[in-house]
Amino acid sequence: MERKSSTQRRNFLLGATASAAAAISIGTQTHQTAKAQSAESRWRMVSRWDKTFPDQLAAGQRLADRIAAMSRGRLVIEVLPPDTVVPFSETLKAVSSGTVEMSRSLAYDWRTQSPVLEFFFVVPYGFTQNEMSAWLHYFGGQKLWDEAYALFGVKPFPAGSLGAQSFGWFRNEINTLNDLKGMRFRTTGVAADVISKLGVRPVSMDLEEIRQAMLSGKLGGFEFVGPLVDLHYGLQKIAPYYYFPSYNQPSGLVELVVNQAEYEALPTDLQQIVAIAAQAEYDQGFAEANAGNARALQTLIRDYNNVQVRQLPPDVMKALGNASGEVISEMRSRGDRLTKRTIDSFLSTRQVLMQWSQVTEQSFLTARTLPFTYG
Repeated sequence: MERKSSTQRRNFLLGATASAAAAISIGTQTHQTAKAQSAESRWRMVSRWDKTFPDQLAAGQRLADRIAAMSRGRLVIEVLPPDTVVPFSETLKAVSSGTVEMSRSLAYDWRTQSPVLEFFFVVPYGFTQNEMSAWLHYFGGQKLWDEAYALFGVKPFPAGSLGAQSFGWFRNEINTLNDLKGMRFRTTGVAADVISKLGVRPVSMDLEEIRQAMLSGKLGGFEFVGPLVDLHYGLQKIAPYYYFPSYNQPSGLVELVVNQAEYEALPTDLQQIVAIAAQAEYDQGFAEANAGNARALQTLIRDYNNVQVRQLPPDVMKALGNASGEVISEMRSRGDRLTKRTIDSFLSTRQVLMQWSQVTEQSFLTARTLPFTYG
């Protein structure tokens, strides 16, 4: 009887010791996990825009604040104006190398390094912002964008918008295509190739050069951004005719580019926080751009008697469409395999989404202009 009791006591003590050891092990693992989850990471984000440009530097800070709040301080991002760490033209390289962890920019900023990136900002007669969202999320666009940026070791996210832009400001009216031929016109990106086909002479200029060239008569017109930005910089003072729509920039996706290795090293929940915060800023940025542009256009019409807001003639729009199609075809023919796949996806998706946009948004917007009593 005594031997049995001793054995029982010994087994009990061994079991208790094992349980205590297991509890200590589990507690240690839990503590280590909690410590890892509470560890603070500090990143830097380079913005394409400084504080003189409306809204965009603040939007970058809003994105950073959203990530910090959602992560409860585990991921803190310092937002830096352009040229703070490296010249802005080297920003993609800086994110790629890990010199900084993020940038908020436009994909077309890096078009000389990879022409296919134009398609993830906006291209002539391409997507509206709603259509761009559908392409990225449901027609394979994001996968192609990821593949394009994987060559640089970075991961892209939609993270803001410039909204719809204007065709441009002109010193004289545009009544026919002949009014554009021979004109020196400031524009950028693929649009320069398009207007060249119509006999327009594209030039690249910064804001101060545009002012000087318009005032001296060396420039016939220019496109910059849209009403919000154009009004902010006083561009209505150097040209009277403001033409719409923008065939080449019906929207303008702002990207967040993240060093891929750093992103993949984050815990899964922080990866999701970055993605969700970027998407939230994409949506809010689009709303902010629409609100700002609508108010600015109203100000231009109401407060500046010299400003004449005009629509481009149909023959000009059609000629721009044909030229745009030629340029896209040329980009495809000389592109690499990824470029061809991206353009094929873009074109096939465009056909599907255009039909839907025409029978819904376009027909509704046309109907809304009918002279009925409302309110």
